[in-house]
Amino acid sequence: MGIFGRKRKREQEQEQPSGGGIDIGGGMRVHLEVSPEQMRQLTDQARQAAEAGDVKAMFHLAGFLEHQGKVQEAANWHHRASSAGNADSAAWLADRLLKQGQTEQGLDYLRLAAQLGHVSATFNLAVLLLGENSEDYEGARWMLRAAEAGHQKAIDYLGINIEEVRKARAAVERDIAKAEQGDVAAAHRAAVGLIDLVEDEQADHWLEVGARGGNADSAYELAQRLRDGGETERALELMKQAGQLGRKDATRVAGVWLYTDGDPAAAVPLLRQAVADGEELVVPILGAALAAAGDLDGAEAVMRPAAEAGDWQAQYNLLSVLQQQAARAGTQPSPEEQELLIRASEGVHDAAQERLDAGRPDQAVHMLRIAARAGDPVAQRSLGKLLLAMNPKDPEGREWKQRADSVLGR
Repeated sequence: MGIFGRKRKREQEQEQPSGGGIDIGGGMRVHLEVSPEQMRQLTDQARQAAEAGDVKAMFHLAGFLEHQGKVQEAANWHHRASSAGNADSAAWLADRLLKQGQTEQGLDYLRLAAQLGHVSATFNLAVLLLGENSEDYEGARWMLRAAEAGHQKAIDYLGINIEEVRKARAAVERDIAKAEQGDVAAAHRAAVGLIDLVEDEQADHWLEVGARGGNADSAYELAQRLRDGGETERALELMKQAGQLGRKDATRVAGVWLYTDGDPAAAVPLLRQAVADGEELVVPILGAALAAAGDLDGAEAVMRPAAEAGDWQAQYNLLSVLQQQAARAGTQPSPEEQELLIRASEGVHDAAQERLDAGRPDQAVHMLRIAARAGDPVAQRSLGKLLLAMNPKDPEGREWKQRADSVLGR
């Protein structure tokens, strides 16, 4: 979430903020030892200045009116003052609306007060948002701003060294100044710093600047963020750009995105480039993309070396390709296919047993699930037994066991 990794991830839910932690940031009342006549004079003077457009006078007039019990008229003047940029009036309105149960409107006025620099309102807004969701981005951003403004409760909540944050903010400001003069590396540094300071909108702006200026890291980071936000086409363009600018892992990522998004033919050249750049772990994905694109011979050529070297996943993948080739040619299964199945099954069971012995049944399940989905009945039975051993009522476990029993018998 930024803020240097949210140093304290907040002891995992143990210190959830609640209404009990909110500051008194609004609903202020004027306590004056004055006579009724003096109060009338003060009110008249404030009204005259307020009606002339004096924003501070609007706030004071509202306070005098509230003191006299004229709460609705006071609220009207607070509305006018907050609209003119008075943070205290915005905080007062937020407090009143929240107490009346008008949460959304109250939060809107808290946001306004926070934007206008009201520190207690900033903290209160953060508390309310994080009370609903401890990972809320907006809440974290406002909490950090309250901490930077010196709010001790916010500093304690985040568990950070506020001087480090201020230094980081200053470094970002220096980098922004350099970026404004055309330094794209500084633009990228500024973006990275802003992400850590939970200023995502500004970060995206400087990532855009860096990407337009030819910074591969900016293009890569912005692509990831846009894809997370659902902008897949723009993300793919930027990831390809990052690869063209020299970031080799970006070519791999772009190829994997195309494959998983259902365009294997477009993925193949990028995945081939990634393999040529030394990304050996991409070989199985390249083989799968070739097969999905209909190039079974190309898929076989890519997968066979790894399969012959004993990679059980490559063996299952090659088996699938050989089966598709046989189906296309109308021929019977070959002895090689049976041998591949046996070798792959032995390999996955050995690997799964290692994970079980290491106390990682989740990893063993993952491996056996890959083999089961590849059509290995022995792996299907093993997966079913393992899942049922972990949970006797597991429906997936029962399904895999039944499927295996129908092929292997009981």
